[in-house]
Amino acid sequence: MKKTIIALSYAFCWGVGVTLTKIALSEIAPTTLLIIQLSASVGFLVTACYLQNRQFPCSWHQLQQGIAGIFEPALAYMVSIFGVQLTTASNATLIGSSEVILTILFAAIFLGEKLTPIKVLLASISFLGIVLLMLQDTAGANQASLTGDLLVLLGTLFAVVYVLLSKKQISTVDPLQLTSSQQLVGLIATVSGFGILSVVNPNYEISAIGISWPFWLLAIGSGIMQYALAFLLYLIALQNLPVSHAAFYIALIPVFGVVSAIVILGEQLSLAQSIGGGLVIASSYCAHRLKPA
Repeated sequence: MKKTIIALSYAFCWGVGVTLTKIALSEIAPTTLLIIQLSASVGFLVTACYLQNRQFPCSWHQLQQGIAGIFEPALAYMVSIFGVQLTTASNATLIGSSEVILTILFAAIFLGEKLTPIKVLLASISFLGIVLLMLQDTAGANQASLTGDLLVLLGTLFAVVYVLLSKKQISTVDPLQLTSSQQLVGLIATVSGFGILSVVNPNYEISAIGISWPFWLLAIGSGIMQYALAFLLYLIALQNLPVSHAAFYIALIPVFGVVSAIVILGEQLSLAQSIGGGLVIASSYCAHRLKPA
């Protein structure tokens, strides 16, 4: 029961965090928002580490342990930001949802987790459910760039690499310390990447000028939820769950995202979205019932 609550919690944090990010993007540029969110996450995690161990996770050894943070959140989110700008939001979401299937396949190849027909079937049902969840957005989209789609797919692959690296580490490292190290490395890589881009193209310059206090609080709060809490809970879950099992809960992120958009933004839920959400929930429940191989 505890494993299920933790798994549902990281899906909830990511899903609701996406909705809060959508709201924040109405006033804050994507690159600036990502830096603010990551900074808030690192501040929260570093403070938690200090309260727990009376030390900051900033030693060279700990930074080396956080190398996976280069892949996610740094590369995964940086690449995805540019991909989303070039393609449609619905395409980006659908491509991102392939993370469930890719994670299961990569876990079988690199971690030796058993790839069973039932896992493939449940992953396919989950993917179909996500397609139905996004059907309303897809119907209103007319343009998509192949370059944008490929960038989103690349970002998804970076996220899968992060999962594989983290799974190998989490059995010997404290989740809070590992999350803090990864997020700190991710922040350093993101600031460096955007800094270089801003020199090449001023459009990518990070600027917090003109952001109102409510949106500052929204950016900070969504950063703590979407990065600090979600990643921490995910790593805690990986301690006791196979990667392929934890992946099915990632599929619930769009479900929580759609529900939170209905509650917070007043969006309407279509019949197709209801069916899609039901399929995702059903596949995740069945995956939860599977015995780890």
